[in-house]
Amino acid sequence: MRVKELAQLADTTVRTVRYYHHIGLLPVPASQAGVREYDLYHLARLLRIRWLAESGLPLSAIGDLLPEPGAPAPANAADELRHALASVDTRIDKLRGQRQELIRLLHAAQNGDRLTPLSQRVAGVYDRVAALMPTPAARRVVESERSVMVFLAVQGLLPPTLEDLVTELDAEDDAATVDLFSDFTALAEASEPEAEQIVERLLAESHAMIDRHADAVARLVADLPHGFAGAALWTTVRRLARLGFPIPAQQRFLDQLTDRLLTDPRIAVAVERPPASAEPGFELHTSSRPAAKGSR
Repeated sequence: MRVKELAQLADTTVRTVRYYHHIGLLPVPASQAGVREYDLYHLARLLRIRWLAESGLPLSAIGDLLPEPGAPAPANAADELRHALASVDTRIDKLRGQRQELIRLLHAAQNGDRLTPLSQRVAGVYDRVAALMPTPAARRVVESERSVMVFLAVQGLLPPTLEDLVTELDAEDDAATVDLFSDFTALAEASEPEAEQIVERLLAESHAMIDRHADAVARLVADLPHGFAGAALWTTVRRLARLGFPIPAQQRFLDQLTDRLLTDPRIAVAVERPPASAEPGFELHTSSRPAAKGSR
């Protein structure tokens, strides 16, 4: 039979057959009068290749696990199969996660909610706070912080305890958050003396909000990644924060808030310091942003 007929019988393509030739899985038949003729041996081997591949084995392992007909399985067959099974299990777990996310998105779409990686509660808080902002510039700051949170959500780095903190927020927190974002926005155009006063006011406002939700903030910080994983996370978030808030006075406020938080025993006890080689002063940039802005 010709290669086209072989591919049809095996429910594959000529291109696949030729690729198997190329990587040494399927022998190339001898030419007869310039034409390659395949026989039942080639068909059976091609079907076995397809069977093993569809079972989840990578092509790189199939060559070693495909002895001639009647020969016993090779000595390494069990190890290769266990490795392939573990790989399939990993994909199944990922598919389960994708299924759960699709269910969540479907419910959101059916309810007319926004499709977002943030929970509906967290997204709703950002929507509410953005609507309360007195100026377009302040609303842009809210949206910049929302973008950082979206990044963390997509990466699976927003802990469940964020929901606890968001649930506690009330009208008093909304008013305080408007003041925080307004003052933070004002840093963009403030003179140096004015900026120092605004930074001090922001620090006091931030600590007042943290005091109202100290237990929830501490639980949130404790749930965030620490050690090497935490160092990588905070470095990334600091980079995002500097992209979103490039004004030196705004960055100075974030740095000072971080330093003060690290001396607060309620917060510091939950924080495991990253390695000494990590960039200093970034440990709580993410946690300080939600805490300072009402976890918004």
